[in-house]
Amino acid sequence: MTQLNASLRISQWVLASLLAAAFVVSLCFGVVLPVLPATVARLAGTSDSAAIARHVGLLTAAYVAAPLAVAILWGRLSDSIGRRPILIAGLLGFAITLAATALASNLAVLYAGRILNGGFAAAVVPTVLAFIADVEADDDRRAKAFAAVGMASIAGFFFGPMLGGFAAGWSGASSLPGSGPFLLAASLAAISAAGIGTLLSNERAAADGPKLPEQRSTAPLPGKLQLLVLAVASAVGLGAFEVGLTLRSGDGAMTSADLAIMFATCSAVMFAVQAIVFSPFVKAAATRWLIAPAFAAMALGLVLVPGIVGFGGVLAAVALVAASAGLISPLLSYWVAKRSARSRGVGLGIQSAAVSLGQSIGAAGAGLLFGLNGQEGTAFFAAAAIVALAAIASLNLPRQLAPTPADNPSNRRPAAATKSSRRARPD
Repeated sequence: MTQLNASLRISQWVLASLLAAAFVVSLCFGVVLPVLPATVARLAGTSDSAAIARHVGLLTAAYVAAPLAVAILWGRLSDSIGRRPILIAGLLGFAITLAATALASNLAVLYAGRILNGGFAAAVVPTVLAFIADVEADDDRRAKAFAAVGMASIAGFFFGPMLGGFAAGWSGASSLPGSGPFLLAASLAAISAAGIGTLLSNERAAADGPKLPEQRSTAPLPGKLQLLVLAVASAVGLGAFEVGLTLRSGDGAMTSADLAIMFATCSAVMFAVQAIVFSPFVKAAATRWLIAPAFAAMALGLVLVPGIVGFGGVLAAVALVAASAGLISPLLSYWVAKRSARSRGVGLGIQSAAVSLGQSIGAAGAGLLFGLNGQEGTAFFAAAAIVALAAIASLNLPRQLAPTPADNPSNRRPAAATKSSRRARPD
């Protein structure tokens, strides 16, 4: 028996197809946002802005919350039958339900469509990350690939609403007004599924990946549960931040143009931070020291946002929150995958569900707290308190996540080889 090949790495074409899948799912979330208000108004037969806003918020929440029900199931399936079929099923299901949503004849069908959209989307990014963790043996390259997935998602979030605005007019004169963005998103998801099916055919999947001796235990490795709790806390902070910032523009504190600049800045800062931290100059093992400072920075930014009046000051506070959020997400994904042993699909699926739970809590909580008379900053302060507690709780993570001899690929040998070498050893 030979030792595990520590130089095993993911090919550039396969990585490109995985990044494209993450980009498409993120893009397709934002591409339909520009037409949701008009679609709701048409299907509900109302022009009441309050009712339209309520339905748009609930439809967005339905999409975000859907992974709570299915993310773990997708992860378990990807562990048992392999990553490739789950990626194809997720992307094709995403495409089909998006196309069906474009044909919605009433609000009930629209809600069902958005729930199914979110449910199939939940299969994609966690499985992409699990596939990378399976195939890429080098820790530093794996961390950089995880960061690239995060950057692809950020890019999709940034370009989605912009592309959706252009696509909104494609079907304006037809019998299906507002269907253009949905059909465009469905086409992109189907193309991505075809790329995955073609390029991943000869790559290693979870079902036939190497089984290492240290992975035989089903007990969670140190720090794994804590990482999942931290994922909830960071998502609460980010969900409250996004909704609070949006509602702040609605009360006259910012214009729509200011809000657009804010979110564009968020995307750019997240992109830049990930490119720097996951550069060749930073070792993957050292990133565990950045988790607590990132949470502390997010808490500080959340505290500062409601108290600053000038646009420049708010932009700086927003950039601080964005930088920390852009750091936390790929770091937690990387370490959850590393601590999930054989069940990376389940581990990353649980993290996806945890993030969805946190975003739902943060968004709903911010909406409720922001409505308190004279207490508009309460949502930011409450989220900051939760994130600050997470920063304190993560102070011991570097010790729990410290590399062990088993983490060194050169120390890994198949179990059969170990037994045979013991038998050959003289007494």
